Amino acid sequence: MKMDPFIEAEEVAGHSIKHCCAMFEVSRAAYYERKKDVPSARDVTDAELTEQITAVHQESKGTYGSPRVHRELRRQGSAAADAGCAG
Repeated sequence: MKMDPFIEAEEVAGHSIKHCCAMFEVSRAAYYERKKDVPSARDVTDAELTEQITAVHQESKGTYGSPRVHRELRRQGSAAADAGCAG
């Protein structure tokens, strides 16, 4: 469960962020990082891989499953295929 909405509500009510984060066992650094709404490097690579997988699947007219999609991504030289796609 994400605690950010609860922490934000407590902040609006005038309570200490430090106390709220400690109470919910969330690091303040992580809370503020998520609050900036900047996607992490992992989120970015996951989104790119999802686009690549979707493209290969659509090009196959929906006939490729994960092993063939993985093989095609590797054939295309996708570095993400080595780490994030089953096959």
